Amino acid sequence: MKRNVDHLLTLTIIAALIVTAGNSILAIRNLNYLYQATEDVARTRGVLQSLDELLSTAKDAETGQRGFVITGDAVYLEPYYAAAGAITQRLATVDSLTRGDSLEQARLPRLTGLLTTKMSELRQTIELRQTAGFAAAEAMIQAGVGRMVMDSVRGEVVRMSDEEARLLRLRAARAAEARNRTVESVVAAGVLELLTLLVLTLAIRRHLRARDRSRVALYDQKETFRTTLASIGDAVITTDTAGRIVFLNEVARTLTGWSTEDAVGKPLETIFRIVNETTRAEVANPALRALRDGTIVGLANHTLLINRDGSETPIDDSAAPIRNADLVVTGAVLVFRDITESKAADRALRDADRRKDEFLAVLAHELRNPLAPLRNALEGLRLSPGDARVVEQSGAIMERQLHHMVRLIDDLLDVSRITRNRLELRFDTVDIATIVHAATETCGPLLRESGHGLRVTLPPQPIHVRADAGRLGQAFGNLLNNAIKYTDRSGTIWLSVEPSDGGVAIRVRDSGVGIPGNMLQEIFEMFVQVDRSLERTRGGLGIGLPLVKRIVMLHGGTVTPRSDGPGKGSEFTVWLPVVEAPESGPVDAATPAQPMVRRRILVADDNVDATSSLATMLRLMGHDVCVANDGEAAVREGALFHPHIALLDIGMPKLNGYDTARQIRASVWGSGVLLVALTGWGQDEDRRRSEAAGFDHHMVKPVDLEALQRILASR
Repeated sequence: MKRNVDHLLTLTIIAALIVTAGNSILAIRNLNYLYQATEDVARTRGVLQSLDELLSTAKDAETGQRGFVITGDAVYLEPYYAAAGAITQRLATVDSLTRGDSLEQARLPRLTGLLTTKMSELRQTIELRQTAGFAAAEAMIQAGVGRMVMDSVRGEVVRMSDEEARLLRLRAARAAEARNRTVESVVAAGVLELLTLLVLTLAIRRHLRARDRSRVALYDQKETFRTTLASIGDAVITTDTAGRIVFLNEVARTLTGWSTEDAVGKPLETIFRIVNETTRAEVANPALRALRDGTIVGLANHTLLINRDGSETPIDDSAAPIRNADLVVTGAVLVFRDITESKAADRALRDADRRKDEFLAVLAHELRNPLAPLRNALEGLRLSPGDARVVEQSGAIMERQLHHMVRLIDDLLDVSRITRNRLELRFDTVDIATIVHAATETCGPLLRESGHGLRVTLPPQPIHVRADAGRLGQAFGNLLNNAIKYTDRSGTIWLSVEPSDGGVAIRVRDSGVGIPGNMLQEIFEMFVQVDRSLERTRGGLGIGLPLVKRIVMLHGGTVTPRSDGPGKGSEFTVWLPVVEAPESGPVDAATPAQPMVRRRILVADDNVDATSSLATMLRLMGHDVCVANDGEAAVREGALFHPHIALLDIGMPKLNGYDTARQIRASVWGSGVLLVALTGWGQDEDRRRSEAAGFDHHMVKPVDLEALQRILASR
């Protein structure tokens, strides 16, 4: 009996060993099959992810191109440059992951070609924007080639994604089958290995411990996820498969007006109410579409979120399905944000772009206006060289128009100084009447030409202010010029000065076209025009009043506009603080005029016409003149000519004006020469550089003859 038992035991053990060995072989085979199926699923998911990233990268490149075309700002090209390398890398990933799929391998070259064509089209549009400007680039975009290519890219990605989704379902099914077979073999092995109860018990204990650790890890993971959603800047709402609220973060609670306690369990449509901001029609909820279709859904443009209290907030972003490890949809996540500020920024950007275009058009118009009479005057001189009346009239025309162009350029330079906060003032105690007189004298020619009457009212006693007389006179002159330009011919301009609120009020009033009420504050913004008609009968660049406001503010004052509307005139009131009058000092005797002394003058400029005309003018004044057209020639000619005075351009070839001045100063003959920088560069930094190089004076082109004569007489 014992032998039979032993034999049975032996047979049982042998049978168990045989079955265990066979089951182990089967388990190994099933594990290999499961591993391969899992690899296939992972590879398919990798292809889907890479295709999605390819499409997203192409969209980012296109978005960067659009931003650059609209703004001209190179920072928008960063996504485009990043896309070139990323697309190549992701195409290589798709190629690697689909090596065993002949259908996908056949489609890949077409997708590669379409992406190459798209990047080429983006590059061409960017290059066209850089070389030919916004209009040419916009025309290329409007042609629709890029859109067609992008649609083809999307179509190809969709076809490849559909194929991969089909493969994913097939491979997932295979993986599930392999997993089931493996579980069956393990269960069979466990039943047949009851003789190894201790080992099985230990294995069960290890399994239980692992399960506890997994439960803890899963809890920690959920808490981390919940904390992350609660702390991000976007609003987040999650739902279950029925579309009921599961979670809202703090931002979502603020934007919707619902607390977590009140919202959880309610239908999403109750909490997240959205309408079209234009039509007020309800918008399809993206989270519910994501649940239904199992795809990512973006919100419609121009969407408003209705808060629980009825307030409205413009939003954007998207919803996506939440899937478990088996790719089964278990809910949806909705991510959105308040875009109130970004929409305001977009509007401001569009307004700035419009004003820039308007300013450039106006600038071209204003700069061309003086050129017509200048050309006409020159033609008149050419046709009637001996007619003294024509010469006199032409000279007067050219002088007025040249003065107008110089004023335009000076105003533009002042705009640059204001923009960089580098407008420098030289303060002194002055009588406000002196500044007013200077401003009215400056506007005299324009006033006489327009046929207006100017009525000036000044107080009987002097009123003193702490001011830069030149800059403040420029501000009053701009106000008078505006009044003259915006008043029909033979109108009336009033300028009055009177004490007011512990200071002094300077009022400039006209009987002109007036200002619409909605533009009374807007007129102080840069490049804003009241007259936006095509005829532009009033002229101007839209920078005069901003200059006035900035100059007055730097003097501690204010400027206030007033108008009863179109056709009813306008009034600008400048208020400034007053100061005590300075103590009277001895009156200096007038300095007698100095007789003109014949000088040797070196003129150096690479502009031959400028050099020739200035030399001719100096010779007519009785001076000896030597000319040079580059810096090296100036040093060489100066060593032979030994000038008393040297008028040097700054931007000369071979040797610039600064280095030319340094070499002249370092020479034996040049240490006592009066050096004058005669240049188109007139910023404060340019004057400091010329002084550091050894220049005695800095004059801005075109040369002011009276100022030049004073410098020549001072030598």
